[in-house]
Amino acid sequence: MQNITVQAVEIAHGNIKDWMIHMSESTNKVMAVSKAIRLINGLADARQPLSLQELSSKSGFPKSTSHALLSSMRDEHWIEQTADGKYRLGVRLFELGSLVSQSWDIVRSARPHIQHIASETGEPVQLAAIDHHEVLIIDALDTAGGLRVVTNIGSRLPIYCTALGKAMLAYMPPAQAAGILRPAEMLAYTPHTLTDPEKLVTELAATRERGFALENGEYRIGLRAVAAPIFDVSGTARYAIGVTGMFRRMTGEDFILAQELIDTAARAISAEMGYRK
Repeated sequence: MQNITVQAVEIAHGNIKDWMIHMSESTNKVMAVSKAIRLINGLADARQPLSLQELSSKSGFPKSTSHALLSSMRDEHWIEQTADGKYRLGVRLFELGSLVSQSWDIVRSARPHIQHIASETGEPVQLAAIDHHEVLIIDALDTAGGLRVVTNIGSRLPIYCTALGKAMLAYMPPAQAAGILRPAEMLAYTPHTLTDPEKLVTELAATRERGFALENGEYRIGLRAVAAPIFDVSGTARYAIGVTGMFRRMTGEDFILAQELIDTAARAISAEMGYRK
């Protein structure tokens, strides 16, 4: 009996040891990936080849660590070495970037609609996606004398108080939306900003009911906007198209026209992306 007990303890000890070794190896792999990404970002920020010493200083890693990671990435063509021994981004990253750009056909599909809406309304039009709980402007068109408050490509906007953000937020799974609607992070940009998650949930339900989101001075005083979701083939509201301007009234003919144009465009672009309701 005693031998059996001792054997069981030894087996258990061995299993725990193996588990600890496995966890240690997993942690090391994750850390290695994180460090490799930091080196890649360092080269991307520099926009020119860097020496091992420069990369080591920039990343804060020992030269030996940097060299080992760079050598591994060089073997996979993520990193290349120039004739003078400096490092630069490799062709594999270019290939991956090309694949990403091909997946952004949304910009090409939406462009004609953006141009038409801008022409009809005389107001700036934006195309957006969600990135890290923020609205990311991926295409935009300003009109003569148009506002440049939110229309710069690459601009980031809050998701909960902009029409573009609410148009996508309204169709998120509840658990995902709840992760974004945190009172501590919902700042009041104007007196009209909804910072109560429960009130915003009601607003999002209204957005789903009418098919488009409205913004009435919630992000900038005087600005009014309308945006509608663009669905991909899987039925995910991955993008939104919207128009933003100094509309006098939410019930004015010009704003109602903008609503109709945005709604029509969003439906058309969604269909082009393979969405079938």
